[in-house]
Amino acid sequence: MSLLSLLKSKAITRGLLDPDLELGAAIVFSLVRDMPYQRASDRNPETITTEWRGTCSGKHYLLQALFAELGLNSTVIACTAVTPVNQDQIPEFLIAKYEASNRRFVDVHNYLLVDIPGKDNQMIVDATWPLSAQKAGMVVNEEFVLGQDQHLAAEPIESWPIPVGRDPQDFKDQILKEYFTTAELEFRELVIAALGEMTSDE
Repeated sequence: MSLLSLLKSKAITRGLLDPDLELGAAIVFSLVRDMPYQRASDRNPETITTEWRGTCSGKHYLLQALFAELGLNSTVIACTAVTPVNQDQIPEFLIAKYEASNRRFVDVHNYLLVDIPGKDNQMIVDATWPLSAQKAGMVVNEEFVLGQDQHLAAEPIESWPIPVGRDPQDFKDQILKEYFTTAELEFRELVIAALGEMTSDE
């Protein structure tokens, strides 16, 4: 079964899609975007679709594969991002880990650069946050319009296209280890889990 067929089947089962509707880029984008921001058991596109959840990495690995089935070429981009965190946002039991992390949330964010058919340029696509995350103040892209850049969910510091033939998750993990401390990465895991709960639509 193709990924598009799997996505459509799962979306119909969840009551998210009319069975007679054909999947185009805009619908595919919205379905992936609105998957809950939570880690799946792994980041394979089939797993993300079956478990219907993902963070920035899994969602964009899936979206790249789905766009490819639609005839749209894209590149997964990895970028370092650092967000200062105020102490009043941190629960008391996490203060020690917060202090050890230099009082900041670090990440390697993933998004796509999608080739625009018939043109020699690309568009930014970021499906990280579901519409439900707007209530938490997250950057949410409400629509997909071919040729129009979307807003990035994180402010990039340094960016890299995933090298051809390189496993994208291995590449991301390498950057995380090279650029950030163990304490920062431990705090990152806690923040990602909290963000998933905070932005859940349930």
